[in-house]
Amino acid sequence: MAQELNGEAANGESFERFLREAGEEAKGDEILKFFLQSWRLVRDLVGKRVAEVATLMETEERVVNVEMLYMPESLKNRIIQEENGKDVVLVMSKKIGKTDLNKNDNRLLIPWGNLRDYSFLNQEEKSILDSQKGAKKGIEVSVIPPSLESNVKLKLKKWKTGYCLTEKWHSLVVNNQENGLEMGVTVNLWSFRNNSSELCFALQKC
Repeated sequence: MAQELNGEAANGESFERFLREAGEEAKGDEILKFFLQSWRLVRDLVGKRVAEVATLMETEERVVNVEMLYMPESLKNRIIQEENGKDVVLVMSKKIGKTDLNKNDNRLLIPWGNLRDYSFLNQEEKSILDSQKGAKKGIEVSVIPPSLESNVKLKLKKWKTGYCLTEKWHSLVVNNQENGLEMGVTVNLWSFRNNSSELCFALQKC
């Protein structure tokens, strides 16, 4: 506290001016003077702390869940810095199954039982996927593969068993050996929004 008092007040006033103005406002009333000094000090210190928190929130505003603290730095940098991503959500964590690798199935299933957070979809996207036509047609999404190579374009669809990433899933993701997808491998599926607020995904091999 002594270091705080000997330095500059949070609003830029010197400590001497800080005390003088409180004394002038109190007009000789020592009790009021003490109260004003204490109130100003608390006000300025709280204001300084709020500003620090606001700066921290602005810097970390794209990090929206605690799971992201455990995301590899390479993927975090790709999403936040290169993709300018925001609203990051851990959608799913699961082990890759046989059908996820099957060419004929050609999809990554996001089973209801593995879905961690439903908030990755906005209201418009939910409405599209909840409609019969929209569920069948799907929503085009950009996906960062585990290799962190160029984004691939897939379709997000809604099935009775869950959501799925499909269309060119097998040819663009499974067939690429750099992605290292094998049966039993655990993956995390993250969602985020790009500059245009479009829905994007990132698939992380754990």
